Amino acid sequence: MLYPEFSQYKSLLDKSNPLCNAYETKSGAIFYVEPFFYTGLMGFKEKRLDDFPKILKQMDEVIEKNRKVVFVGDFEHPFVVKEDFVYQEIQDITDPLEIFVEDKSRPSDYGD
Repeated sequence: MLYPEFSQYKSLLDKSNPLCNAYETKSGAIFYVEPFFYTGLMGFKEKRLDDFPKILKQMDEVIEKNRKVVFVGDFEHPFVVKEDFVYQEIQDITDPLEIFVEDKSRPSDYGD
């Protein structure tokens, strides 16, 4: 799957993780974007479009600081398991920026 938000980076093919997009920056930093992370990122794009450039900028800063990053849906159950990589969930990026989206996907308390 193509992620246009990361088209400025070199796309990498990792045969051990074919379901997750991998990229390399011009400075040589490597990062992966798991599908569930990307889904969360798109939720922020949909609901907080004005803040979306700040989120991408924060991701760039995390990538350049840590040099090896996996953006995961759930750090306790990542798809990509790489030694010496830092794992980041979408909230690790958005919470420090104080950009929040209320999760209304939980079931209703009514109806019993």
